[in-house]
Amino acid sequence: MARVIKFPVTPPEKLGPKKVKRKKRRPDLEDYGQMNLFAGPAKEGRLVSLPQSDSFFEEALSLDEQNDPEAEKYYLLAIQHDQSVVDAYCNLGILKSQQNELAKSIDYLTKCLELNPRHFEAHYNLANVYSDMGNFPLAKTHYEVSINIDPDFPNGYYNLGLVLISLKKYKEAIDAIDQYIIRSPDNDHKIASELIKTLKSFA
Repeated sequence: MARVIKFPVTPPEKLGPKKVKRKKRRPDLEDYGQMNLFAGPAKEGRLVSLPQSDSFFEEALSLDEQNDPEAEKYYLLAIQHDQSVVDAYCNLGILKSQQNELAKSIDYLTKCLELNPRHFEAHYNLANVYSDMGNFPLAKTHYEVSINIDPDFPNGYYNLGLVLISLKKYKEAIDAIDQYIIRSPDNDHKIASELIKTLKSFA
């Protein structure tokens, strides 16, 4: 008879999405090393009328941080005007996942990965979506890719650990959650430590 793991306190939830934030970029480069064809005098002729920022993407970020639904419109305008297209697709994918439009979320996140296959946030957030859908093998793959791209981001390890639990790979789950503990602040360790203690009796 299979043993059922009883999680400590309450069943742990996966850690949330990671949006692409403002990045310092060289003025002649855009979107992960691509040359900005609009750099120089030609860029000055572009008509952008925004109240607090110099691009549709920046305005979308500002609205997004305030949970303003207008953010979606500005991310789409950013894509239309070739402004931080990759990152705009990623953040749109997160918005759609939060609206429980998971198919559309996957569409946006995979468009992001078509343009940049090593986009860290897209892999991590796509893993979250697949985890929400119960597609744990695909979630595992994308968490692992995100960890390979940015091995210092702790949340990927924790969420990977939860996916591995769902796949009944308890030893691997312990290793992943251990890595989360190593990389995260001490005050975030209580649930993770209790989870490892429980898992060790099943590994």
